[in-house]
Amino acid sequence: MNRKIESALVWIGPALLLLGFCLHHLWTQWPSGRFAELIAIALVALGLAKLLQRLAGASSATWLTAIWCVALLVFAGPTSVLATALFFLSLAALGGLLFPSQPLPLQVLLGALMSAGLIGWLLPLPIHYTWTYSVLCAGLIVWRRNHLRAQIQTAFAGWNASIAASPGSAAFGVTALGLAMTPIWLPTLQYDDLAYHLRLPWQLQQQGFYDAAPEHQVWAFAPWASDILQAIPQLIAHQEARGPVNAVWGMLLGSAIWQIGRNIGMPPKARWLTVALAASLPLTAALAASMQTELLTAAALAWMAALVTQPRGADLRFWLALAILAGGLAELKLVALAMALMMVAWALARHRWPSPIGIMLVLLVGTAVASSSYTYGWLLAGNPLLPLFNSVFKSPYFAYQDFSDPRWQSGFQPDLIWNLTFSTHDYLEAYDGAAGFAMVGLCGIWLLALMRRQTRALAWVSTLLLLLPLIPLQYVRYAYPGMVLLCVPLVATLFLTLRERSSLVFVIALCVINFSFQANANWMLRNGALKQTIKAAGRDLPLMKRYAPQRALAMSIRASGEEGGNVLVLGGNAPFFAEFGSLGRSVSWYAPSLQTLAIRADQDDTGRAWLELLRQQCIRHVIVDPPSGPAFSHALLLLGATRREAIGETTWWSLPAEPKSSN
Repeated sequence: MNRKIESALVWIGPALLLLGFCLHHLWTQWPSGRFAELIAIALVALGLAKLLQRLAGASSATWLTAIWCVALLVFAGPTSVLATALFFLSLAALGGLLFPSQPLPLQVLLGALMSAGLIGWLLPLPIHYTWTYSVLCAGLIVWRRNHLRAQIQTAFAGWNASIAASPGSAAFGVTALGLAMTPIWLPTLQYDDLAYHLRLPWQLQQQGFYDAAPEHQVWAFAPWASDILQAIPQLIAHQEARGPVNAVWGMLLGSAIWQIGRNIGMPPKARWLTVALAASLPLTAALAASMQTELLTAAALAWMAALVTQPRGADLRFWLALAILAGGLAELKLVALAMALMMVAWALARHRWPSPIGIMLVLLVGTAVASSSYTYGWLLAGNPLLPLFNSVFKSPYFAYQDFSDPRWQSGFQPDLIWNLTFSTHDYLEAYDGAAGFAMVGLCGIWLLALMRRQTRALAWVSTLLLLLPLIPLQYVRYAYPGMVLLCVPLVATLFLTLRERSSLVFVIALCVINFSFQANANWMLRNGALKQTIKAAGRDLPLMKRYAPQRALAMSIRASGEEGGNVLVLGGNAPFFAEFGSLGRSVSWYAPSLQTLAIRADQDDTGRAWLELLRQQCIRHVIVDPPSGPAFSHALLLLGATRREAIGETTWWSLPAEPKSSN
């Protein structure tokens, strides 16, 4: 293509970006205060790094990494950080046992997905205790200490070489990744985490096994690899470790992006800028604040791409690694399995196939890693995908209909990418701009990337990965892994089209715009949670009281020592019962049978129907969000309930251990 036409295509994106800002008045959605806080954090980190560099040598990027690690220790707590380090170091030992020639980050990821696959099969057994995993992790580290020492030395040498090749870009990339990961400093406060994801980790911590009980949580058999990997550090530390675990996912994602860039011949400066661009996507920060699967999904898919883009000629270990990654993705989310199969198809088209026996072994390994949750769901609930496709499987734990969310079914339209960028609130529980601006800002480069020989394979695969999850459901979070992977061919093509300096300015400007809208991707960030956690010096309780008082009351219940009996969390807008594990009860849609009984009980103003329901469920404590209704209030009176604590309008009531007679 003519160079002038290529240069013209480059600037179509910025022109459309400016047009979109004007048409949608996006400046009215700009969280300027939150952006100022990010700038302040970045300046403090850069200033400290520069000072330490002058005093002690080493690179700014290395000192920045150390500063982000110290911040994690302060805000997440040393216990959870050390437990996470112990666990993931043992996973590196496990991954290196089977794949010693792969990079250390990939060994960690392969070890993580293998262990999640194995633990998934063992969840119902009462073997999941602190001492069990502490001994196993320590044993693996001691056994494989020589391998780990060599791998860490190699990783440090590679790190220093990558920084030396472009010190300024390295510092920018590390700063960007650190800013994207600042939400790991926050306690776990996201809706889905408090209603569902915390249930498995807390059950293992409280009782040593997982009691699925789909009658109480309809998502009990949903793919659980991510929750398992969150659970083990929590089990070792005896406290939640979401922040440190998500920090690992961020590092794995950044290293995978770097590896892909090297495989396709990008210069070091471009690789660092690609890491920065992916980190600057507002959804990266939103996912760092939650237990959602997409951050790990993006890391696993990126490492699949790193494997596939290696020089042609694959041995059996290559295909086994690919099978473990694909199987692990299947145990993250059903749509992730579809993405993984697309990667496998690309690998089959590019690399030499294994022998027939090798194919059988690869399929066996992938299936073993992938199928524990689906198998238990089929055997124990009658639906391997519960609550999805229940019109087909007809599990008794959900209505005989397919689960769907009409909020995110506006249709797959030609202008979808534009709408995702400028009307994001229609495609996510967020504010406009939450999807970032790379898809529009680099749309001309996107066209070039699909045509250039150096980038077209990766660009086409990334595009399909972005669009595939948006076909059935127009929910932008599901497209995040494709968005991240697409950053690589886009930046690569930009550097092939423009001069280095122009490309540098282009990407940095796009990163700054993305970061300026970072807070729009998450309600906590938008409302100043990051500033609040800094002011609280990492203490979780002030933020819990402010954003999720149910969590603060749950801490009070545990501190009281009166944990005998079940806990009902009543409040349709905040059914945050997951951290009570097998003792938690909700009358929300997560438990359809209890929801039906609660609706009937509300119709009996005497409170006797509620009284019977509370007794039937062996309820000892109730956390109530107003309005509770007269029927429930009368039931509390009949039972002689005691009002123990209130935070705002959220109240903890205790019921007598031996309920009084209603007569």
